[in-house]
Amino acid sequence: MNKLSEKFVVGGFSLALLLMSAVVTASYLSIQRLTAEKRWVVHTQQVIESIDRIRIHLGNAESAQSNYIFTENTVYRETYKQQKQKVYQLLKAVRWLSSDNSNQERRLDTLEPLIAEKFSLLEESIDLFEQKNLHKPTQIAIVGRSLEISKQIQAISQATENDERTLSKEQTAATEDLFQEIVIVVSLGYILSVVLLILVYLVLQKQIQVNKALSQEAIRLEQQAAKAKLADILETITDSFVALDRDSCYTYINHRAEQIFNRRSADLIGKNIWEVFPETVEYKFYQIYHQAAAEQRVMYMEEYYAPFDRWVEYFMYPSAEGISILFQDVTRRKLAEIALEESERRYRSLVIATSQAVWIADSNGMPKEYSSWMALTGQTDAQVKEGGWLNAIHPEDRELTQLLWTEALKTKNLYFSEYRVQVADGSYRFFAARGVPVLDANNEIQEWIGTYTDITERKLAQQALQQMNDELEIKVQERTAELQKLNEDLKRSNQELEQFAYVASHDLQEPLRSVTSYTQLLEREYQDCLNDSAKEYLIYIVDGAKRMQQLIQDLLAYSRVGTRGQEFVLVDCNVALSLALSNLHVAIAESKAIITHDNLPKLLADKTQIVQLFQNLVSNAIKFCRKEPPQIHIGALRRDGEPQGEFLTPNSPLPIPHFQWLIWVQDNGIGIKSQYLERIFEVFRRLHTRREFPGTGIGLAICKKIVERHGGCIWAESVPGVGTVFYFTINTN
Repeated sequence: MNKLSEKFVVGGFSLALLLMSAVVTASYLSIQRLTAEKRWVVHTQQVIESIDRIRIHLGNAESAQSNYIFTENTVYRETYKQQKQKVYQLLKAVRWLSSDNSNQERRLDTLEPLIAEKFSLLEESIDLFEQKNLHKPTQIAIVGRSLEISKQIQAISQATENDERTLSKEQTAATEDLFQEIVIVVSLGYILSVVLLILVYLVLQKQIQVNKALSQEAIRLEQQAAKAKLADILETITDSFVALDRDSCYTYINHRAEQIFNRRSADLIGKNIWEVFPETVEYKFYQIYHQAAAEQRVMYMEEYYAPFDRWVEYFMYPSAEGISILFQDVTRRKLAEIALEESERRYRSLVIATSQAVWIADSNGMPKEYSSWMALTGQTDAQVKEGGWLNAIHPEDRELTQLLWTEALKTKNLYFSEYRVQVADGSYRFFAARGVPVLDANNEIQEWIGTYTDITERKLAQQALQQMNDELEIKVQERTAELQKLNEDLKRSNQELEQFAYVASHDLQEPLRSVTSYTQLLEREYQDCLNDSAKEYLIYIVDGAKRMQQLIQDLLAYSRVGTRGQEFVLVDCNVALSLALSNLHVAIAESKAIITHDNLPKLLADKTQIVQLFQNLVSNAIKFCRKEPPQIHIGALRRDGEPQGEFLTPNSPLPIPHFQWLIWVQDNGIGIKSQYLERIFEVFRRLHTRREFPGTGIGLAICKKIVERHGGCIWAESVPGVGTVFYFTINTN
C-alpha cells in the first residue's frame, strides 16, 4: 500500500471512528439516562408486585389455616407456616425497596403491626382448635377482628399501590423528551461514518486483490514446507515407505525403500508400479493392493518376493489421493518360523521312526529300563535308582517335573513334560518327555513306556523368534508413537483453528448484536415518536447488521462441516428430507411449491448434515423460481456394480464408482448459464444482486463440503429458462 493510500485509509478510519465514538458516547449518555428512568419504572413495578404477592400469600395462609381446622390435615399447617414466612420475607423486601420514600415507610410502619396481629389471630384460632376449645363467642370475636384487620390491610395496600403507579407515570413521561435527540444524533453520525467507510473500502478493495495473491503464494510455500517436514520424518524411520497416486504412479519413496529396490527415487517417481515391477502382477500383493483401493480400508499381508529374495510385510493405507505403503524386510523372522516348523516335523518323524531314547518304569514309577538315560546323562546305575534321575534335571525344573509325574501316576493319564537335562558333558539341553501307562484287564498299571526327545534347537528357535517378535513390537510401538504424535499435532491444529473460528465469530458478532439490539429497542419503545425518515434509517441499520451477522454465521457453519460432524449412522433419507421440508414449510407455503420425491435410500451418514444438504438444495429451488409456482422433484438411483448400472451426466466429474447412490434435486426455475455451473459451488459466489434474490452465497459451498465429507461429489446440469438439476453421490457403505 502506497503512502498516500495508507494516509487516506488511516485518516478515513480515524475520522469514522471519531464520529462513531462521538455518536456512541452521545447515545450511551442518553441511553444511560433512559436506563436510569427505566430502572425507576422497574423499581416501582417491583413494589407493586410485592404488595400484590403479600396479599396473595396472606390469603393463602388464611386458606391453609381454615383447611387445617376443617380437615385436621397437618399438610395445611405446614403450608400455613410457609405462607407466613413468605409474607414476612416480602415485607422485608418492600421495606428495602421503599427506603427512599418516606410516605411508603410510614404506611409500612402501619401495615406490619396489622399483619402481625392478623397472624396472631389465625394462630390463636389454631390453638383453640387443637385444645378442642369450641367457645363460640371467642371464635366470633376472632373472626370479626380478623375481618376488620383485613380491610385495613387492603386499604393500606391499595394506597401504597396507587402511590407507586402515580410515580411510574411521572417517570415514564420524563423519558419521552430524550428520544428525538437520540435519533437525530445516531442517524447523522452513522450516515457520515458509512460514507467514510465506503470510501475507505474502495481503497482497500484494490489492496485486498494484491494481498490475496501474496496469501496464495504464502499458502503454497507453507504446503511445500509441510511436505518437506513430513519427508524428513519418513526418511528417519527404519521401515520402507512409498506413496502412489490413484494411477498407481510413485509420488514418494524414502531412503530405506531405495535400498530394498536398489534404485534411486528420482528414477521411479512418476512411473507406474506395474510397469517398473511387471512380475508383481503374479503375486498376492497385486490383488490386495486393488482390494485396498476399492474398499478404502487398511490392508495387511506378508509374502515372499522372489526378485528380491525376501519375505516382506506390507501395511497399505488407502486415501483419496492414492495409497501409502509401509513395508519392511521380515526374512529373518520368517526363516526362523520355517526352521522351527521343519525342526518340529523332523523330530516328530524321529520319535516315530527311532527305537532309541526309550525308558520303562514299573507300576510305582520306579525306573526299570534306563540305559539310554545313563548314556545321555552319564549317571551310574546306583544314581538313577530310587529317584536319583531327578538330580540330572535342572534345579528350576525339578519341582514341576516331579509334580507332573506324581499326578500322572495318580490319575493313570498320559505323562508329558518339558525340562532341561544336564548331559554327560555338563551342559544343559531341553528335552520333551512322554509316557504312556500300560493297563491290565482290571485297569491297573502294569508299567510305563515312554520316550524323551531333544528339543533344544526348537527351544532356541522359539527364543530367537520371541526376541525378534519383541524387537518387532518395539518397532511397532515406535511407529505407533510417531503416528500418534502426528495425529495429536493434527488434532491440536484443528482445535486451534476451531477455537479461532469461534472467537472470531463471537468477537465479530458482539458489536453487531449491540447495534441491532439498541436500534430495535429504540424502534420498539419510541415508535410513536419517530417520523418516516427516522424509521427508514433504523430499518437500514438493522438490515445491514442482520446481513453481516448472517454472513458470519454462514461462514462459521461452513468451517464446522468437517470439524464438528457427528459419527456416521444409518440414516433414512426419506426422514431426512421430511425434516428439511418441515424446516422450510413457511417458504413452501408462501411460494405454493409442489414437491415430490422417489423412495430414497438408507445410508451411513451424518443425519444433521444430510438434512442440511436437502434443505439448502430445496431452498435454492424455491428461491430461484420463475413467476409460476416451483415444481421440485427429488430422485435417487443406485449403481449396483453391473455394467447396466453405470450412469453419467454431461457435467459429472468422473464415472460414478461402484456401490454409490446418485441423488438429484430437479426444479423448473430460472436456470443457470453453463459457464457458471462450476463457479456456483465457490464461497461467496453470487450470480444475482441481493435485491433480486437474498442470500450470502455460501449455501452451495456448504453442500459441496458435506458431500465431499461423505466421499461423494456434487455437480449441476441446467438450461436457462427451463430449470436446474443438482446431482450428488453418496457411498452405500
